[in-house]
Amino acid sequence: MAQKRRPKPLVGIASAAFLLAIFVTGRRWLAGTPEPIPHDIPSAAESPIGVTLATVGFTSAPRMLEATGTVKAEMEAAVSTKVTGRIVRMLVREGDAVRGGQPVAVLDARDLDAAVAQADASLRAANVGRDTAVVAERMERSMSAARIVEARARVAQSAAAVQAAQAKLDLLESGPRKQERAQASLAVAQAKSNLALADSNLRRMESLMNEGAISRQQYDIYRTASDVAKAQYDTAVQSQSMTEEGSRAEEIRAAREQLRQAQAGLAQAEAGVSQAEAAAHQVEVRRQEIRGADAQIGQTRAALRAAEVTRDFATVAAPFDGVVTAKLADPGAMATPGTPLVKIQGGAIRLEAVVPESGLSAAGTGRPVTIRLDAMGARPLVGRISEVAPQGDASSHTFLVKVTLPSGSGARAGMFGRAAFPLGNERRMRIPAPAVVERDGLHYVYVAGGDGEARLRLVTVGESDGGSIAVLSGLQPGERIVTSGLDRVTDGARIAPSGGESRTRVAGR
Repeated sequence: MAQKRRPKPLVGIASAAFLLAIFVTGRRWLAGTPEPIPHDIPSAAESPIGVTLATVGFTSAPRMLEATGTVKAEMEAAVSTKVTGRIVRMLVREGDAVRGGQPVAVLDARDLDAAVAQADASLRAANVGRDTAVVAERMERSMSAARIVEARARVAQSAAAVQAAQAKLDLLESGPRKQERAQASLAVAQAKSNLALADSNLRRMESLMNEGAISRQQYDIYRTASDVAKAQYDTAVQSQSMTEEGSRAEEIRAAREQLRQAQAGLAQAEAGVSQAEAAAHQVEVRRQEIRGADAQIGQTRAALRAAEVTRDFATVAAPFDGVVTAKLADPGAMATPGTPLVKIQGGAIRLEAVVPESGLSAAGTGRPVTIRLDAMGARPLVGRISEVAPQGDASSHTFLVKVTLPSGSGARAGMFGRAAFPLGNERRMRIPAPAVVERDGLHYVYVAGGDGEARLRLVTVGESDGGSIAVLSGLQPGERIVTSGLDRVTDGARIAPSGGESRTRVAGR
């Protein structure tokens, strides 16, 4: 029984040691220094480790507002066709650079070519119709003038014939005299002249009728006039003969009949003048036909242009300079209006960041902004604000700010990025980035104590600019921290400055 009770003191000693270890560890955590990774503690006799020290202090640093966003292209279009047709060729692939107006797809355009040919034929027919109307108007105008002149000439001739017939009748009734014989001779000469003129007009009208310029009815009018002139000439010759021989009763009756016929011819000639003047209005009808033909030409020309424009839609072109980001169709597929064939991005590459309303004062158009893209590492880019949304989100009170990235930056649409907007300067404690040690997601620094030993201390850090890191808590101004040789320093190790001492103001700018 006595041998079984011996282990109890050992258990008590182990328990006491365990509680002591927890107490010591807790004091270290409360002091801001976590339990370091186990290592060999150097003895006092070991030589101090040569390190570089820096004195912590406040510096004036720019205060930045960081906003996240996505990289997008300035222009993006889903290119589709305006006509329905089967795709014959796709001329681009993903990643191809295209120029504005460059063809990207070709559709089967045989039906559109037929429509163009039909419209072109209609235009040619309209032009022929107009030419015909112009010729008809020109012929009608010239013939109308000639008909009026000719009708007036017939009136004059008929009036002369009436006068001659009246004179002959008077002569017969009064008997032949010297003056009457002279008058008869003059009538014969005048009738002969009228006959010559009528024959000349008849030959000219016969030529026009053979050419199709006048109708048969119009030709008959001139032939009748020629016959009348010939009869008048024969009558004048007979009258002259009767004047020479003396009047007889039957001659007087014949003269009276001749006068009646001459008067009827005069009335007919005067009616011909009215008819010729009325026919002149046909010229205006021909002009109206020309104006109608011009309108028809304009209509068919517009139809041809519309058919040609529709034909051009069979070749789908890029709307602007850019890069093909997606090819959505292949040859043989049916393209329909509104269905995208390719997607193209162009213009400048921009980061579209969401900025709270408190940062709008720093988001003026044209201002430079520092950009960091996660896909491109820590290398910063300097862009310029190109656009600020005029209206923000009423629920989140944020505004969309577009920052144009420099050309050749290598940024691509869809990347995630951060934009830093300067809000002025503030006093902040910053330390060199190499002085910070990260373990298990926590950050530590080695603080040089007054006893020449390095003590590991937990700190809270802020943003980093690559060369320095902002310290939010864990350090006090005037404390010295180790900035080099950290791979040889452990908690409690003896250290000695070897490269001089600097102040963190250099790191903090």
